[in-house]
Amino acid sequence: MSVNLPVQSTGALPTVRRLVLYILLFTLVTLAAVGAAGLLGLLFTSGSGDDPGRTDNLARSLAFVIIAGPLALLLWRSLAKRLLDSFESAALAWGLYVAAMYSTSLVVASTGLFSLLGKLLSAHTQGWAQDLSTALIWAAVCWWHHQMWSDPRRSPRSLPNLPGILASWYAVILVATATVSALVMVFSATIDSIFNNFSAGSPWWRGALAQLPWIVGGLALWWWHWTRKHMGMVRGGFSDVALVLLGLLAAGAAALGGTGYLLYALGRSAVHGTDAQSLSPVPLSLGAALVGALIFSLAWQELGSRSVETTSAGRLVSAGLGLASMASGFGVCINALLAALTPPLAGDRGIDLLLAGLIWLVLGSLVWVWAWRPHKPADPRGRRVYLVAVFGASAVVALIALLFAGFRIFTFFLEPGTVASGLLDSVRAPIGLLTATLLVAIYHFEVWRSDRTLIEAAEPASSGTIESIILVAGEDSPEISRALGSMTGAKIQVLVRAGEGYQASADDLTAALDAAETQSPRIMLLVEGAGSVRVIDLA
Repeated sequence: MSVNLPVQSTGALPTVRRLVLYILLFTLVTLAAVGAAGLLGLLFTSGSGDDPGRTDNLARSLAFVIIAGPLALLLWRSLAKRLLDSFESAALAWGLYVAAMYSTSLVVASTGLFSLLGKLLSAHTQGWAQDLSTALIWAAVCWWHHQMWSDPRRSPRSLPNLPGILASWYAVILVATATVSALVMVFSATIDSIFNNFSAGSPWWRGALAQLPWIVGGLALWWWHWTRKHMGMVRGGFSDVALVLLGLLAAGAAALGGTGYLLYALGRSAVHGTDAQSLSPVPLSLGAALVGALIFSLAWQELGSRSVETTSAGRLVSAGLGLASMASGFGVCINALLAALTPPLAGDRGIDLLLAGLIWLVLGSLVWVWAWRPHKPADPRGRRVYLVAVFGASAVVALIALLFAGFRIFTFFLEPGTVASGLLDSVRAPIGLLTATLLVAIYHFEVWRSDRTLIEAAEPASSGTIESIILVAGEDSPEISRALGSMTGAKIQVLVRAGEGYQASADDLTAALDAAETQSPRIMLLVEGAGSVRVIDLA
């Protein structure tokens, strides 16, 4: 008689096994792809067999392909059979592997292809063989993992949209950086033509033209994943996190930083005179400001279609950007005012500091007022995490400023012969930073106290003295648990019955509590049938 033992699919051991196997598969596929790209690159180029560098590359590529390639295929054959089991395809490790390998192969293949096309457009052919071989091999790896991702039998059930989300935002980053690079070249050529009537060298448009494959290719990748793969329709989870962190935080920082540095460069030119050297920061700052503002505006429009929580998070992140700029500008202004009291550093440098501080203070204030909306009521629950983050950041900045100021003060007293102006000059930067940080902390502490008062006033009154409820039912329903907790004011713990079980509505559960008229602070609600609830007092 044979006994078929079930394969363990849950627990610590299967989780560790999956992690080890998928990490091993990732490593083997990467080594095999690197070796195959190396062999293909050597095939495209001619060289002497006596060249030691070529011989080493050939030996390394052969070792990677011959050893890692078959092992990767054997391991994948074993894993492919396992993935037909729903437990295996639903494992988190499988979803992470597909996302990591698909994203890695897409990045390597696209950068190799776009680099090759950019070199050809700018009339450079050096390294074309390696770029072409890298693009071909890694494109094949990307296609292979795209098939895994699209296979209805083996596609990941955990994090199923993560590969497409990562690819979409990678394409956005690719287009943004290439566009900024092209704009920098155009703006630099414009400034050069004004002051120098074009300096000698290669035509400026070749560098800008080399960015065209990156821009067009990145847009194509974004369109494919965002529209054809329907990543633009995904809501919640990592999709919303990426939108807030990349579309709003990163793009907003680029727009705000580029705008501030642009105004500072133009202001210094107006004060000290305009020449090509004083305008050298303008191309990069202007390009970053334009591209960052465009992406931020598009992400802000997209934010309107997301949940209320995501919209609130996006607004708070934008407010945090403005707050950081405003606090930094205020600290720099304090620094500039203290610099006026130290004659060796007074004059132009103090004017530059004050100019920079005022620019960041005004820009940050405008962004902060627009995003924070202090004149309008807000949901106090939605910004508690933001306030805690502000307190934490303020504490870190204040600690660093205090340590730096203490170091400078002790150095002043331990080194005889130092004038008092030297002490003030050495501590004015941390003093300005500490002052701005304290003001930020004081304001947000008052907001915290006000929000806490509102939350306590809005807490629903408890229907009795019940502190906690253990609900034993056929399934765990978060909606019913939340409704029961809101009606009773108690903490809810759900235990799922084995085998066939029943589920009652929140109204049935509260009706059973009212009928029992229990006075115990801890209650068990046992769902025994459809609409049948037993109330058990616990010690």
